[in-house]
Amino acid sequence: MARLRRKMTQSVMAERVGVSVPTLAKLEGGDPTISLATMIRVLSVLNLSSDLDRIAADDKLGRELQDAELSPPRPTRRRAVTHVPPTRGKS
Repeated sequence: MARLRRKMTQSVMAERVGVSVPTLAKLEGGDPTISLATMIRVLSVLNLSSDLDRIAADDKLGRELQDAELSPPRPTRRRAVTHVPPTRGKS
């Protein structure tokens, strides 16, 4: 959206970033294989490099997952074991 707001085509953006148009399209499509270095160059071209600090600034889910792992385990109830004598078949 930032590229479109600046009325920049994919080919112009790709040239300024130093990547191919298909690579830029992958980045815009959310492909996780695009390198962080490419993302940083894109933010720089869009004059948004200061937003890099905001990428993981509020990772609520990540903190909840971490906290769940750090919580002490809940005590488990032990069930009393009762002895049941074996049954004998009738003759």
